Amino acid sequence: MLPKVTVLTLLGALFSAESAEAGGPVLVELFTSQGCNSCPPADAYLGDLAKRRDVIALGFHVDYWNYIGWKDPFSDAAWTERQRSYSRSLGTSQIYTPQMVVDGGDHAVGSDRRAVERLIGEAAKRDRPALAAKRTVEGLRLTIEGAGEGEVWVVGYDPRHETKVPRGENAGKTLTEFNVVRGVARIEAWKGGSYSRTLTASELPPGGAHVALIQARNLGRVLAVSAAATP
Repeated sequence: MLPKVTVLTLLGALFSAESAEAGGPVLVELFTSQGCNSCPPADAYLGDLAKRRDVIALGFHVDYWNYIGWKDPFSDAAWTERQRSYSRSLGTSQIYTPQMVVDGGDHAVGSDRRAVERLIGEAAKRDRPALAAKRTVEGLRLTIEGAGEGEVWVVGYDPRHETKVPRGENAGKTLTEFNVVRGVARIEAWKGGSYSRTLTASELPPGGAHVALIQARNLGRVLAVSAAATP
């Protein structure tokens, strides 16, 4: 029997190949909190996912753990509402951490690597419109080509943060977190076909890096996602 780590590595390589054939990466959103003692393993997994070419990984820090002795400095009520919206669209009865939402249409416990890998593999098989985000002198240029309909969004995030947590469930730990979301901006609706727009710096949400995505209305299925490439 192969060691568990080896099996997961092989699964990741397999799903990466499938995603490349489908023409684009899969979006994985982790809902997490520094006040949750079961979240660090999921945060570490998100860091592993962030290294892969077939996945774009984002960490949304919710605010409903802030009452237990420690306020997560990256938490935002908007991210909690985002998770609630997913709960409604996915038909789940409650919100929880750590939760990973895959391409806006499926979810699993964020530390359950086997379950998340399965969802990534399934999502990678879907056809996607061609979405590209590229940094230029003018700002961030977005282009889309293909069929479909949805809303264009840009997400700003910081690739890595380390935080010493003095209180709460993770008291005494130094937490390392990846792709921490700092802002989200809806750009406009996309009705299919060719699309091109350059966003100036003032139009971009805060964050050290950016991701563009096309998502069905009301936080539905993610149709395509692209990390901003440098010129």
